[in-house]
Amino acid sequence: MLRYTKPLIKSFFTICIVFSSTLYAQENEEIEYLRQAETFADEVAQIANIPVPTWDSGIIVFTGSSSVRLWRSAGLLSKGSPIINTGFGGSTAFGLNYYLEDLVLRYNPKQVFIYEGDNDIAAGRETRTILEHLDTIFTRIWNQNPATEIVYIAAKPSPLRWELYKEYEALNKAIERRAKKEDRLVFADIYSPMLKKGQVREDLFVEDRLHMNSVGYAIWAEVIRPLVME
Repeated sequence: MLRYTKPLIKSFFTICIVFSSTLYAQENEEIEYLRQAETFADEVAQIANIPVPTWDSGIIVFTGSSSVRLWRSAGLLSKGSPIINTGFGGSTAFGLNYYLEDLVLRYNPKQVFIYEGDNDIAAGRETRTILEHLDTIFTRIWNQNPATEIVYIAAKPSPLRWELYKEYEALNKAIERRAKKEDRLVFADIYSPMLKKGQVREDLFVEDRLHMNSVGYAIWAEVIRPLVME
């Protein structure tokens, strides 16, 4: 009997060690996500101090990382409803969820444009993890207002991060599949028109090769303007 018991005990302890290591790794990841998000607390606080406007036709929110924050003319995409830009530099899906009340929910928007995934991928976060964070964001928005439409702006290609293009395409395809199953979720494909012959267009970017110039934003506007609710 003892001959069979020893291997079982050894297997049990092996399972316990593996489980503990996995749990420890997950906790460390969450701590790092939180630490990264909290570095932007002051920037988000400035946005949160801006009063919420009242508008009969409803409010549209654009949020996400610096590609949204630097889109100075985003407010011109709508003629009938105000567009509030709450993007902040360095934002990730986890960070947006962390600050979702201040950046999105307090506006009770009729439509939300979200640009996340770019910095997540650059930070080495897996597609599965990013999707979990995005799903949490979507759920919280719809829990507040089931009628809100969410437009996910595809994670863009860029010369600086082009070596990660497979991860970008995997994330975009995953969200696109979700959008086909959920009427309240729209996928805005700005990724494809930023390519030429399968390569990212260098002429769409400023010197840092990550952020866009006016030509790049013109492509975004062409894709996104028809999706904006008036």
